[in-house]
Amino acid sequence: MTAATITPLIPDSAAAPIDRPEYRVYDHPLTLDGSTLRAGVWYHGNKEDKATGDRMPFDEWLCAPLHVDAVTRNEGKDGDYGRLLRFRNSDNRWLTWAMPNELLAGKPDSILAALLSMGLDVDYKRRYQVCQFIASQNPQRRVIAATSTGWHTPELFIMPRQNIGIGDAIFQSEAANGDDYRHAGTLAGWQSNIGARCEGNPLLVLSVCASLAGALLFHVQRQGGGFHIFGDSSTGKSSAILAGASVWGHGEDFKRTWRATGNGLEGIASQRNDTVLALDEIGEADPREIGNVVYAMANGSGKTRASRNGVARAIKRWRVMLFSSGELGLSALMAEGGKRSRAGQEIRLLDIPARRAFGAWDNLHGMSGGREFSDAIQRASVTDYGHAGPEFIRKLLASGDVGKLPEWLASMVAKFPSTNGQEGRAAERFALVALAGELAIKFGVLTIPAGTALAAILDLFDVWRAGRGEGPSENHQILKSIADFIARHGDTRFSGADNLHSEARDRAGYWEDAPSGRLFLFNRPGLEEAAKGYDLGRVVLALDSVGAITKREAGRAQATKRLPDGTKLKLYFIDPTKLEPET
Repeated sequence: MTAATITPLIPDSAAAPIDRPEYRVYDHPLTLDGSTLRAGVWYHGNKEDKATGDRMPFDEWLCAPLHVDAVTRNEGKDGDYGRLLRFRNSDNRWLTWAMPNELLAGKPDSILAALLSMGLDVDYKRRYQVCQFIASQNPQRRVIAATSTGWHTPELFIMPRQNIGIGDAIFQSEAANGDDYRHAGTLAGWQSNIGARCEGNPLLVLSVCASLAGALLFHVQRQGGGFHIFGDSSTGKSSAILAGASVWGHGEDFKRTWRATGNGLEGIASQRNDTVLALDEIGEADPREIGNVVYAMANGSGKTRASRNGVARAIKRWRVMLFSSGELGLSALMAEGGKRSRAGQEIRLLDIPARRAFGAWDNLHGMSGGREFSDAIQRASVTDYGHAGPEFIRKLLASGDVGKLPEWLASMVAKFPSTNGQEGRAAERFALVALAGELAIKFGVLTIPAGTALAAILDLFDVWRAGRGEGPSENHQILKSIADFIARHGDTRFSGADNLHSEARDRAGYWEDAPSGRLFLFNRPGLEEAAKGYDLGRVVLALDSVGAITKREAGRAQATKRLPDGTKLKLYFIDPTKLEPET
């Protein structure tokens, strides 16, 4: 049995003569041989009457109206082939899906699941014939398939449901309804409830402008990278993540958490190409793997993987600005997994402490406290969202200044002083974020005074440099802070580790006597408090610089201590005599 490769659309109330066997699509009900046919895809066939041997016509309804409007493929005409489907769902809405042809290679279930999830009505008994119908179609129209979001050409920005700029291409994905780039509310609402509140809040400026800066990476020919804000819980870090996510979509739905595996994050990153990958709760990541994930996310290339038949799949690629949050910095989290962060990882994901006047905030804009301000940002991120990013792209293209972006970035970098190559790379990322922010102000996307974004990002650059700090002067400061803490609290917040009945108020750890003298066994909160203002990984480096950690397990800065009641604790064994130079 064969069928015609191009299915005619029959718009009239009466059908033209049918050349059986063939598929036909009717957008409206019609009359055929005295019978009324409902709108949809029909198969008009013949079957043999077993008694007479005559060929008897029959008509089968497969599904609601579904058209194969075009063949999709890449610009080289050598891959990414698919079908551009257009169909009417059960709410009488016309939807489209650029379906990859590779889905036709296996069982029809994945295709049917996608169509059914979007509301296509299907005759259950004939559901597999829907896929046969799709495979049989070969329309003449050809459309370029874009397999990732973002810049397809310097003049065309691709999104799942819209294109911005000049060009003919369509986003093609196995996930038919996987569009996180949704919008609701208004741009004016977002500008009032998130954008305007950036004024006086550097971390909020960072979240919004880093999200916009992802769209500049293509034009300045830079790889991705990002920022990680860290600090105590309930300080507003997650609200900052939601604010950044709201630039492109629904705050909660557009952001993800670090809980996803490296493989899962690759898929998400490719869907966020040229925008922002907003990830909350770094503490949910595997500390043993986080370093490799940071490398991959920043470098923009996934692993080579084989398909079911052993053929290598196309490698996923992306360019994103990564914006992350968590209670620990990158180096501290890796230390928990027995890993030491490398400079390359720390430069790809820059740690920024969330220790402002009110947690993550400085200016509460008339609200009573930091929690109220955070709640307001969270509400706004799911009320008015998905407007700022696309509007930024439209204004950027309309300005005609895309070609000037590399020159403008170079000028902005000059405002961020650096003393070595690693600082220079970080300075360029801060500068790119500042450039995105000042352009957004110029375009009217951000309604705050000119210069606000630059001032805020310069502030955070100084904070990053101070927190990162290198050299003996900072080591001395860290070691002195710990020594002072022991001097003040050694008798009250520590007690003997071998004393069953020992008690300590607001315990920072224990002490035990060794041949070399008394050692102080810090718990993690105690050591963080003693060296407040520094990332825990940085504190460990300072302690190691003078050999102050006297006992440790392989690959870790801590060792296990068994208390008299049988409790086992991971503690930092510190010799206080090593903390200050001999006089």
